[in-house]
Amino acid sequence: MNQEERLIRVLNYLEMHKTMNIKQMCEIFHISRDTARRDIVKLSKNKAIVRTYGGVALATFHKKIDTYQERSQTELETKKSIGMKAANMIANNDMIYLDVSTTVNFVAQYLQSKNVTIVTNSIDTAYMLAQSADTTIHLLGGTLNKVSRHTTGTSTTEKLKDYHFDKVFIGTAGITEDGIYYGFEEDIYFKRELIKHADQVILMADHTKWNQRRNYMGLTLESIDTFITNQVMSNDLYNTLKENGVEVVIASED
Repeated sequence: MNQEERLIRVLNYLEMHKTMNIKQMCEIFHISRDTARRDIVKLSKNKAIVRTYGGVALATFHKKIDTYQERSQTELETKKSIGMKAANMIANNDMIYLDVSTTVNFVAQYLQSKNVTIVTNSIDTAYMLAQSADTTIHLLGGTLNKVSRHTTGTSTTEKLKDYHFDKVFIGTAGITEDGIYYGFEEDIYFKRELIKHADQVILMADHTKWNQRRNYMGLTLESIDTFITNQVMSNDLYNTLKENGVEVVIASED
């Protein structure tokens, strides 16, 4: 099968499934990863197709996610209050995981006097906590994503199996009555593995993430135990969270 024929089949696949990653391309068409990457470059010239992290998607399906740097400059005071509320839930000697998230990053600011063990794949979080003599930090290895400054890849996800966490703190690109959404496919596989190794899963997100569907539905609402946010939300979302056993914590409340 030549490239032109293969690209037509990829387009047909996308019409049905909306997204396709490199692994799927290799398995379906029996090609190497290098060939798949060349196909992606060619496909990305089509305005109906967008290149994603590790694959392609229909432009009408793939919603643009603000960059890590852009998100780090929005809702700062709100994120600080959510971060402080989350940090107050952490006890001495806890083993915790801190996600790559501009909201979760603020947890680290309030942990420097606590004797805890922290696992993360965020370079920024590890650097911030390195200034504390009381915290023990485990930085997961993997391929460095230079844009969002975190490690990623199969080896990063596999390393999670070596740990058991008292609490994990995760962010999200959007939360609806259907579930918890992320912008990139790699995020959903990492989060699904992460929560397998946790006693308590704590989601952190401000009001701008409510009722927002992003590119990939990663977790169900029943996957989380606690949701920390900054405002009282609509009855529909609140009631659905409660029905799924989720404790809702408002950061602005004492």
